[in-house]
Amino acid sequence: MLLETGLRGGALALLGLLAIIGLPGTLRSPIGRVTLLFDLCVIAFLIETAPGIHETLAWWIIPLRILSNSIAGVFVAWAETVFGDAPRPTRWRWAVFVALLPLAGAATLSGSTLAWNATHAATLIVVVIETVRVLAGRKADLVEGRRRFRIIFACAVGLVILGTTVLDAAGVPWLPGLSAVLGLAMVAALIRLRAVVPEPTLEPAPAARETLTTELSAEERQLADRLRRAMEHDRAYRDSDLSVDRLAEQLGVPEYRLRQLINQRLGHRNFTGFVNEHRLKEARVALSDPAQSRVPVLTIALDAGWGSIGPFNRAFKSQTGQTPTDFRRRALADFTIGHSSPDSAKAEATSGKTPTSA
Repeated sequence: MLLETGLRGGALALLGLLAIIGLPGTLRSPIGRVTLLFDLCVIAFLIETAPGIHETLAWWIIPLRILSNSIAGVFVAWAETVFGDAPRPTRWRWAVFVALLPLAGAATLSGSTLAWNATHAATLIVVVIETVRVLAGRKADLVEGRRRFRIIFACAVGLVILGTTVLDAAGVPWLPGLSAVLGLAMVAALIRLRAVVPEPTLEPAPAARETLTTELSAEERQLADRLRRAMEHDRAYRDSDLSVDRLAEQLGVPEYRLRQLINQRLGHRNFTGFVNEHRLKEARVALSDPAQSRVPVLTIALDAGWGSIGPFNRAFKSQTGQTPTDFRRRALADFTIGHSSPDSAKAEATSGKTPTSA
């Protein structure tokens, strides 16, 4: 009992200290805000699962229990914010949290077995899917500290949430005592996040550089030239299964050196995003070319290296604000009425500019 109380108290003290120390800068960044909310969820979990409290439903326990049982939603929002590479985090990442809040609320207030089973099932599904997503993205992640943390994140935070949910659903009588150990493990993961992957590393990536920096060594410059030839002349990006290790093998260099060049010199944080820039450039040129006006959009996407039309459409709209079909219609309309010459149309497509409508 004393050991359990000590572990729980230590975890609460560490979380409170982390929150207080980081509070001034926390509220100014998306990652800081979502991490603070995650801290609060863990604090709520540690309090509401304590012996003597776990079996009661006092008025002040209700919001803590709801927040504690909505932690899977914060887990998703946190993972998508920390590991995502969009210039601005999308709001949909909060959808799971918003959906879990009323579900956890209904289970807490009603005490219904059905409601609790639904909450536990939703938590398990959400955490498993998000953990798989995080681990699957590790290979393409070019930020080394963040890449390493994906495993810590999945093994510590994801497994703790899964383990707690399964034990709670099974009605394990010694869960209140075990929860202190599990909570402490989650706190350790949060501390590790701040130590291994400082917040500046986790912030959304700046725009990738179009040109290399001047600080390149002779060896780096040689590799950069070979990379440019592979992507622009040999069109290595047309391989739909292209990965960083496969490209490194083609260039005859260690994978870590290629990762460093693309991340630290070219400014890309994700290999898939780096490759897709080249694919989208080719697709924009093809869609703006009157000679290819009868070529199906699917064919253009597949030729550029996309494996299917869905990811191509999403990436294209994210970059241009238009669907490929709308982009082609406007580009060809401009060309037809003489607003663009063939050369200027291709120049606009290459630079990523959106064609204007007549």
